[in-house]
Amino acid sequence: MPSASFHHRPAFAIILLVLLISPWLLGSNRDWAWPVLAILIGLAALTANFGIRHHLSQHHKVVLAAFVFLTCFMLFQFYGVPTLVEPVTHYFYGTRSDITKTIMYLGFFYAVVQLVDSHDRSRVLIYVVVVTGLLQALLGGTQQLMFELPRARGSFPNPNHFAGYLEVALCLAIGLMIADRGRYSGAQDGTSIHRSLKAEMADFITGPLARLRVVIIIMVIALVMSRSRMGNVAFFSSILITAAIAFYYTRTFSRYTAFLLVTILAIDALIISNYFGIEKLAQRLRDTTVEGNTRVDLQQYNLKIFKDHAWLGTGAGAYEVSFQRYRDASISNRVDHTENDYIEILIELGIIGSLPLLVILVAGIHSQVRLLGGLVPPFERGIAFGCLAGTISILIHGAADVNLQIPSNALMLVMLLAIPVALNQAREQPSGGYS
Repeated sequence: MPSASFHHRPAFAIILLVLLISPWLLGSNRDWAWPVLAILIGLAALTANFGIRHHLSQHHKVVLAAFVFLTCFMLFQFYGVPTLVEPVTHYFYGTRSDITKTIMYLGFFYAVVQLVDSHDRSRVLIYVVVVTGLLQALLGGTQQLMFELPRARGSFPNPNHFAGYLEVALCLAIGLMIADRGRYSGAQDGTSIHRSLKAEMADFITGPLARLRVVIIIMVIALVMSRSRMGNVAFFSSILITAAIAFYYTRTFSRYTAFLLVTILAIDALIISNYFGIEKLAQRLRDTTVEGNTRVDLQQYNLKIFKDHAWLGTGAGAYEVSFQRYRDASISNRVDHTENDYIEILIELGIIGSLPLLVILVAGIHSQVRLLGGLVPPFERGIAFGCLAGTISILIHGAADVNLQIPSNALMLVMLLAIPVALNQAREQPSGGYS
């Protein structure tokens, strides 16, 4: 399929700009930051819609419909039904902000799927994230080595959100190495060239992708420096899980891919990172009793909130205000998040509002797995590997943090779900797939 028209180049450039700047604005988790992204994404989505020639795939339609339903449900929480049902939300400003953010994520998903219409564009999109992740890693390392901060955090106020961003960048970098391996080794369209193990290792260490390999090492070190327990566990677990899924569907595993994953899990984590704080990370993994008890106690209050608002929720973005009605004197600190994405979503949106999010996630993962196990070019399988690993990592991390409440990280998840949909959609076009 030929690349998008000249008129779509500005829209694609805007998407790249959004990915480039979103983490530097304190994760865009400020009321002066995320509206900037919303304006840029709105421009990109509107521009992408002019002269569009793509036939929307089934996955694309399902995700868009789920986003629209979610937006309508949030509007119901905000306005209720005049003269019939009172507004549901406990915090009008928070719900209004989350409605705007949801529309922003909808526009971002639509723009990415429509604009990423070639392998080159998907490669550029991912490289922007990887380079941004590298810069974040260098900043985080500088903070700890030169300024002796206890935990690296990059441009994020919270080290755990810094780790969440690096997880995605790392997974995409690994997927890119797998995807572009055939580009440099001579493998084309799923065929492989039999090479000696010595040649494979030499190409891995000194070949054209060696620089990307160094970038991965730097980001792994920075991830360890963040001291994020769940961030590190989520990243390494996601690689193992995705590798298992890939092997289950393909029953094959190239020596290059196996060597890449083994070195990331073994050499990077156990040897290189040993000099950059792996001992302190291990200590944090052991010393979880105090914080763990605090979170258990917090969830007891969350259970009460959920029972009282199980179906309609307390209103998008209203968790902090809702919690005030249930807290007692035993909790002295401010509680603005519940430290668990799933519980916070259930409390704010209820069961009904959470269902469209589940549909979006399932549709995106189905699209990723479809590419990973399908008869597609090696490039697309590699990209699907990175996207699926990043998605699994964010989902695991969500059990102990709220990355989805951070706009820059939430945009990363939307992108991970959108790229495979774009790849599949291009293959379904009558004109015949990617160029």
